[in-house]
Amino acid sequence: MAALIVLADDNDAFREVTAQLLERVGYTVVTTRDGREALQAIREQQPDLLLLDVMMPRLSGIDVLERIREQDPLIGIVIMTAFGSEEVAVSALTAGADDYLIKPLDYEEAFIRLERVLERSQLRRERRRLGQELEAAHAELKAKYEELELSYGRIRELEEKTRELFERYLPSQVAQYLIDDPSRANLGGERREVTILFADLRAFTALAERLTPERLIEVVNRYLSLATESIVASGGVLDKFMGDAVMAIYNSPLVQPDHALRAVKTAFALRERLKLLATTPALEFGFGINTGEVVVGNVGSEALMNYTAIGDAVNVAFRLQEQAEPQQILLSRATYDQVKDSVEARSLGSMRIKTRAEETQVYEALSLKTDHANQQYSSSA
Repeated sequence: MAALIVLADDNDAFREVTAQLLERVGYTVVTTRDGREALQAIREQQPDLLLLDVMMPRLSGIDVLERIREQDPLIGIVIMTAFGSEEVAVSALTAGADDYLIKPLDYEEAFIRLERVLERSQLRRERRRLGQELEAAHAELKAKYEELELSYGRIRELEEKTRELFERYLPSQVAQYLIDDPSRANLGGERREVTILFADLRAFTALAERLTPERLIEVVNRYLSLATESIVASGGVLDKFMGDAVMAIYNSPLVQPDHALRAVKTAFALRERLKLLATTPALEFGFGINTGEVVVGNVGSEALMNYTAIGDAVNVAFRLQEQAEPQQILLSRATYDQVKDSVEARSLGSMRIKTRAEETQVYEALSLKTDHANQQYSSSA
């Protein structure tokens, strides 16, 4: 498409000859005789280039130049001035003209310079277009970023609420384990060596006969809360409550090389806390701890499942707890072998465990050795 030029000059002969030559080399030309006509033609035609004579009636070329530049900094503008008026040309360039031509024109050179001005004008318009597109793209990206940031904030809020909800029904380690990878919520499990701790309140049945159900629940919750806090503090996973008893697992789902010692420390910590508990009635726990291979994972149905451990090692821990006296911590041989460098214990010999054909070597944990007495764990360990 041919470039459109508005030619403004009050000399009729010059105007007509110049317009014909411009059209001959491919331009479309609109001619005007003075500055006011030039402004009107510019508004109506929206040309690509202005060719303005400096000396025109009503409005000079410089006046037109200044007015147009206020509205359009991109259009190409060339000023024409008589020979010997270079100082006027300099003023025009200062006011925003792209170039100037000296009359009488050397048309061959003039056409070359007009083409260069058109190219510069087109480059300015292209830069503006690209700048506008870039600005629009930036605004769109900013809006999307803000939307994503808002969505991310909502996701984080939802994750936090989900985690808080999970932790009301699941151990925190298991809750985070499932949130990190929801596929872990599928039924099934894996074989792993773990340590299992059972702690059961002694003389609870007799207590239940004397208290109202409301008071009984209050007492049980107080003791089970202490047990839960001790388990979590040592990095254990609270598997379940069983009436007045608790079951905890160590070394699953998080790997804990010292899982046996953590379980024993839980029992010691809970036993000490009970001594400081000023409450009536005063109850005591019996503890059973065993280490062995089990299957840990999700057990139940797709509708309702429980993260737990299944295997003979769980049964042994439970039976040890049944044999324990109030405040007594009984260990299997497997657990004792893993903690003997850290725990003072005495052998109780072989003990017949219900439902097992062979007897089990049993130890009573007495205290932590000095080097391990003050070691603490975090629940996230």
